[in-house]
Amino acid sequence: METIRLTETVTKGGCAAKLPADDLRAVLGSLKLNSAKELVVGTSTMDDAGVWDLGDGRCMVQTLDFFTPIVDDPYNFGAVAAANAISDVYAMGGSPKTAMTILAFPTSTLPLELLKPLMQGAVDKIHEAGACLVGGHSIDDDTLKLGFSVTGFVDKKKIWTNAGLKVGDVLILTKPLGTGTITSGLKSKKASAASINDALASMMTLNRVPELLEDFDISAGTDITGFGIAGHLVQMARASGVTIEMNTAALPTLEGALDLLRAEVLNRAHRTNLRYVEKEVDFGTVAQELRWLTLDPQTSGGIVFAVAEKDHLRALAAVKNKFPRSAVIGRVTQESKFRLKLN
Repeated sequence: METIRLTETVTKGGCAAKLPADDLRAVLGSLKLNSAKELVVGTSTMDDAGVWDLGDGRCMVQTLDFFTPIVDDPYNFGAVAAANAISDVYAMGGSPKTAMTILAFPTSTLPLELLKPLMQGAVDKIHEAGACLVGGHSIDDDTLKLGFSVTGFVDKKKIWTNAGLKVGDVLILTKPLGTGTITSGLKSKKASAASINDALASMMTLNRVPELLEDFDISAGTDITGFGIAGHLVQMARASGVTIEMNTAALPTLEGALDLLRAEVLNRAHRTNLRYVEKEVDFGTVAQELRWLTLDPQTSGGIVFAVAEKDHLRALAAVKNKFPRSAVIGRVTQESKFRLKLN
């Protein structure tokens, strides 16, 4: 099969293709949605997944995610798409069990044989997570899009939400940042091979964080995707009614990401993410490339979790073995004018 650069078949890729968060809120905020006593987490706090109380001490976690190609190789794209979708279940503290495919495939421009490596990459990642692919739906479309609807389960007493932050909590991030600028650099041929390989390895890594933290009381959690770490932390702070102070110098970064951001290798999501958070973030005197880093749209990014000050060093050590670039990146303080302060 002739080599095809998947990223050249689309104008935007990965979670950078998300619709702007503030536009979504403006258009959909007035919808009247049903609720139920079993609905533990719905749409009100913009959390990572829905959570439904099964009444037996367990809760069901449901999510879905799909996007256009962010890497060129079909096997790798399938693996990244699956890891990204599964991540939302981990971000709620749960374990994924089933996945269903969401596929749009351009039969007029891509050979159907490309489906085999695409889905093999996804299946391998789903199996690595201990889940089963149980079906899906496909359509013929102008551009390739792949994602998954994922269902998992979590102990009712161990649910992670983005609304549980407590003053004094320490925030830990498990993966380095920079996939947005690096994948933009891949498309424009400005990113080095080392940067691309580092980003790919990170995006293909499953966020199996909850199983490493079973002995800890985790106050809150979220995964970092298309709205950037600033956007997701603003949502956490807003949902919890607190302020977060982020140490930008401590943010782990992918190979070459800061150099690309200094050169303003950006995509549309960097600017829409800025628009989304600028009224709630105090950027202070932080260097421009670090500002862009906090706005960088991540695909299959890491998990941020909150833990009490007294436990944070042990918690950091617990995740460091599987996520060696994990770092303490902030603390939770009293509510102020800003939801997020950078220093």
